[in-house]
Amino acid sequence: MDEQVTEKLKGERARIADEEGKKAWLTLATDLEQKDKNIAELQGVLKAREEKLAEAQVAQADLLKKQRELDDAKREIDLTVEKRIQAGLAPIQEKAKKEAEESLNLRLMEREQTIVGLKRQIDEMKRKVDQGITTASREVQDWNSRICFEPNFHATT
Repeated sequence: MDEQVTEKLKGERARIADEEGKKAWLTLATDLEQKDKNIAELQGVLKAREEKLAEAQVAQADLLKKQRELDDAKREIDLTVEKRIQAGLAPIQEKAKKEAEESLNLRLMEREQTIVGLKRQIDEMKRKVDQGITTASREVQDWNSRICFEPNFHATT
């Protein structure tokens, strides 16, 4: 009986060990399967992030390109505006120059007229002086003739 109990006990132990081994293998397989799933999930997340990173880099490159194009367009617009301003200023500058020249010419004409008027006055004064000298000379000659030819002439007359 002891042998039977021992055999039965041995058999029972083997069966329990076998069941525990199967449970351990099952737990290990479940753990490995779960870890494989986690790895696959993490790889999916990593791949998604890498894709998002690639998209972000492409978007950044596009943004930089568009910014550069925008800057170029802005410079082009600034240049066009400056050219238009210069083109608009040219007639204004020409008009101002013409007005300044006209003003200067007017002032020159006024000065010339003043000079001509002053020359006339000088000529008139010279004529009057010459007339005065001639008249004075005649008067002196008259006086001299009277003094010389009229014995009773007095200068008080």
